[in-house]
Amino acid sequence: MSFADMMSKKVQKTLEKNLNKKTLTLENMEDTIKEFRLILLEADVNFRVVKTLINEITAKAKGEFIKEGLDQKEMLVKIMHEELTKIMGAKNIELNLSSNPTVIMVVGLQGSGKTTTIAKLAKLITDKYKKRCLLVAGDIYRPAAVEQLKVLGKNLHIEVFSLENETPQTIVKNAQAYADKNKFDTVLIDTAGRLHIDEKLMNELADIKKITQPQEILLVCDGMAGQDIINVAIEFNNAIPITGSIITKLDGTAKGGSALSIAYLTKIPVKFLGMGEKVTDLETFYPERMAERILGMGDIATLMEKAQSTVSSRDVEETMNRMMLGQFDLNDLVNQMKQIKKMGKLGSLVKMIPGMSAKISDSKISDAEADLKITEYIIASTTAQEREKPQILRYPTRKTRVLKGSGRSEKELNKVLNQFEKTKKVMDQIAGQIKRGEMPSIPGMEELMKK
Repeated sequence: MSFADMMSKKVQKTLEKNLNKKTLTLENMEDTIKEFRLILLEADVNFRVVKTLINEITAKAKGEFIKEGLDQKEMLVKIMHEELTKIMGAKNIELNLSSNPTVIMVVGLQGSGKTTTIAKLAKLITDKYKKRCLLVAGDIYRPAAVEQLKVLGKNLHIEVFSLENETPQTIVKNAQAYADKNKFDTVLIDTAGRLHIDEKLMNELADIKKITQPQEILLVCDGMAGQDIINVAIEFNNAIPITGSIITKLDGTAKGGSALSIAYLTKIPVKFLGMGEKVTDLETFYPERMAERILGMGDIATLMEKAQSTVSSRDVEETMNRMMLGQFDLNDLVNQMKQIKKMGKLGSLVKMIPGMSAKISDSKISDAEADLKITEYIIASTTAQEREKPQILRYPTRKTRVLKGSGRSEKELNKVLNQFEKTKKVMDQIAGQIKRGEMPSIPGMEELMKK
């Protein structure tokens, strides 16, 4: 469970407990704010940030409380959302990619995930901004750092510049000349890290900054490092002005309150969040969206961006065409499952849908993820003919072979077939309505909307 999900669960529990009455009173409003304060402190948000945030929420909530004609419960959540957004930086600050080539220095301590993060960043810039990136191996001290970057670059089809037996200063100078000659749009420099900040490290970074004149200097901060992130950010910023930060490891059990603290205390905007191990697991940071996720309001905008960046429009068009022709089969189902997996973990995706985080428990999400894996195992054991005509899997001889190949039970196979048949029935119904020029209706949606 990610930092935002853990926060969201606690906040929603507090809101439900205190604001489930028809009338919001001054007393239960104060109880809500008091519990919200404890949630923030437990999440390792800096105490100065918590104090400022709670004071602002309390002042605004009490000031607005007496106004008539407003939904006071919604008003309190709205105030919490506005103040959370402000404290995290108010708005997203885009990367400065105006120069050609643009030079980006990535700095940070050892163990923060700097080398992996710079590869993720190069991937994001390549895909989102259509820029031609050059990775520069400037960390010559950490064992295997250069090799790690080369492997990452090779996997991403992004060139890595490196030189043996040279200083980082010489490497970046030559890399810049190479980028100019070969018309690279963006140069990303992986710099050396230390276990702690020292004068030698800062002098080296200052030299690289002077040589390359970077448009961006991004600080990679370990989300599991707690309050120390603030001190690290301040010390780096004092030595070389930082233009933005990237908070890593926020997908796991990290308390992650630093994401709420760093922008307010250091005035360094958070630009990206590391949300997993995959090269695509780097999210652009939007304070407003993070506030929405923490308060259980979902994050449809990020969900749509994930879908657009990972789901092929050609695959969607082909699936729609097959659906309209009544040809939807197990091959299409497998393709849809692959597209969903590319977008990330099912639990994280579900919790981006407004209202879903509170309605769907972690156990239900785990069950759904397990069902998807079982479906994969079963379909992987079928033949091409069976995937095109799933109805023939009802024959006993075919069932027996698939069950042996997948290692699953007959009950599980029947469940997969029944679910597929229901899905196909709904798709056939929608396709028929579209062909007749009618507004498509999804069975069960009216009942769901009434609840």
